[in-house]
Amino acid sequence: MFALFPRALVTILVLCASASALSAEDWRPLAPGLELREFLIPDQEGDLAGLQGHMAVLRIDPERYDLALGSALNSGEMYSMQEWARRMGFAAVINAGMFRSDDRLRSTGYMRDARVTVNAFIHPNYGAFLAFQPRDPSLPRVRWVDRKADQDWQDVLDMYDGIVQNYRLISRDRENLWEPGDRRHSAAAIAMDREGRLLFVHCRPRVSMHEFAQALIELPLDLIGAMYVEGGADAAMFVDAGGYVGRFVGEYQSDFFQGSNRNFWPAPNVLGIRPR
Repeated sequence: MFALFPRALVTILVLCASASALSAEDWRPLAPGLELREFLIPDQEGDLAGLQGHMAVLRIDPERYDLALGSALNSGEMYSMQEWARRMGFAAVINAGMFRSDDRLRSTGYMRDARVTVNAFIHPNYGAFLAFQPRDPSLPRVRWVDRKADQDWQDVLDMYDGIVQNYRLISRDRENLWEPGDRRHSAAAIAMDREGRLLFVHCRPRVSMHEFAQALIELPLDLIGAMYVEGGADAAMFVDAGGYVGRFVGEYQSDFFQGSNRNFWPAPNVLGIRPR
């Protein structure tokens, strides 16, 4: 399969508070069980700041962090990622999923946790589930569920209070599930690696779904699954841990506005982590 992100073009950068560069092989530890790494990738459409941009990856140990939803259905109002983190006590937060065109407060895929049910309808075309908040403490704290690969997927969902459903980007066998296309925009994703660690991913450069999935396959992340959670200027991630603050905002889809967005847009539903 055609790879738009050859390894020779993937130069790894890591943000440092001191602005000094770490080695290309390092993850930046922010707090126990929380690491950040940034990858420099081509932006096929370009950007006002240059022809390359960053894909930020936050790697999370679920044994050290609890997951929860932030929902406008509970709060009565949508907030920016930074404001969601402040109000909910999140160390990091990302989009939980896309919202419906007829009801912005509701997600397009199945979504709930112990505090709120955002959408009780299982989308027939969405193949990825993230399960968290186990009802039995002996269960894994976080579980990746691939609807196409896990025959017991419905049983697994019943074991957890927290469920987020979205499009699959890659299969469990690391297959790119999207055909090449011309539509490109910033993107956000939630993923899991083979060691059971959760990853929040934010890609500011404008990429197609195929290009985004291919990058996730080729980067040294060793993923077993990834779900697409938002695109364009709505795609966002915020991190505030260990003295580090990271603001990752998406880019407009329009050619006219490209390179101009620097602000968080209000988000109706987010997934956040808190230290245990």
